[in-house]
Amino acid sequence: MLNDTNLPSIKALRTFVAVADNMSFSKAAQALFVSQGAVSKNISTLEKQLGQPLFNRRLNGIELTSAGEQYLPKIVEALEIIQYTTESLVLIDQVEEVLSLNVTPSFASLWLIPKIEQFYELNNNIRVRIKTGDGIIKKTNGESDIAVRCLAASTHYENATLLRKEKLVLVASPKLLEKSPITTLEDIQHHASIFHITRPQLWEQFKKQQGLIYNSIYSCTGFEHFYMSLEAAKGGLGLALLPDFMVNTLIENNELVNPLNMSMETNYAYYVFVPSYRLSSRKIYEFKKWVTESLGDDSAQ
Repeated sequence: MLNDTNLPSIKALRTFVAVADNMSFSKAAQALFVSQGAVSKNISTLEKQLGQPLFNRRLNGIELTSAGEQYLPKIVEALEIIQYTTESLVLIDQVEEVLSLNVTPSFASLWLIPKIEQFYELNNNIRVRIKTGDGIIKKTNGESDIAVRCLAASTHYENATLLRKEKLVLVASPKLLEKSPITTLEDIQHHASIFHITRPQLWEQFKKQQGLIYNSIYSCTGFEHFYMSLEAAKGGLGLALLPDFMVNTLIENNELVNPLNMSMETNYAYYVFVPSYRLSSRKIYEFKKWVTESLGDDSAQ
């Protein structure tokens, strides 16, 4: 049985969490700015102290043992308590928790940044650090507390909560429509469609849903992200299909126009990713609650 003199060190416990987050000794070493040998030594020492392995080492990678899975959430919670308590003592009345987010570029640019002051008004002792990323969240990222992704709708994403289903609206600049108005469905075919590189099927899906048959004219430049397509639409390069919650304010302010009030439901949706063992963290709970109440819709429930 462990006693006070041979309890695991904070360094060893942080190393354990880093390896579990990255599921890689080498990536954990990079995250901690130490050598891979130091990581291996800390994990080995910790496992000897506990008297059982925390990871299964395999040729194609590592995975947590059942003991490691039980140990991880408690250690994460304990380290957060230590960090929070220490910061509280040092900062006294100026305590600030730092929340690290990893969200898609368009979500950050077109929704989160314009809205973030609303979150601060409700949580003035939490400061947010925003990074961008894309794609499926396969493993917990040790550098981020919470992630938001737009992915193909599914019920099988681990640690994911459905935020809202994706609805795209047709938008164009007012000046473009002054030159070539859209008063009927047939008028759409006379405009260039702004091409979305990572979702090349969008316009064909739109035409199918609207019952339109014509050969599409695509813009000369294709774009990877919605925030890029938005700027192209504002610049009069053509029509764009963009998420409703990202452009509703622009439409209300007449910076963009949604001709014929047209929209399209897709098979994509927005998800919030939070590992279950991190849900007890106040800062994560408060952000997830805020973003769900601000952006979630009834159809996503």
